[in-house]
Amino acid sequence: MSSYENKTWKIVVEILKVYAQMLNNIADLEEATGKRFDEYLKELLTPARFVELYEKMPPDIYGELMALLFRLATLSSIVQNPIILPTGEKRRIASEILKISESLEKIILKLGAG
Repeated sequence: MSSYENKTWKIVVEILKVYAQMLNNIADLEEATGKRFDEYLKELLTPARFVELYEKMPPDIYGELMALLFRLATLSSIVQNPIILPTGEKRRIASEILKISESLEKIILKLGAG
């Protein structure tokens, strides 16, 4: 097996591990809430829920959260199939997703929910 084939298989293994972790995390949430993930996510992202968050959150944190959600929505509308994107675009989007996740983690910590 060539070094590129070996590296490709290692990447496949890592992708499978991350996918399994994601599925386990989703299953944990579903068990805790009694709802499918997509149903719970829809409830979390309703206009009524955003109004509720607006009334409860400090304005600066709410603004940060909304900005992150818009950035994420923009990315998800661009990226239908990330595997076929050019290499540079994959790296740009990966970097943006990491920045969004790090910022979201900071918001969660600020709210004391982490």
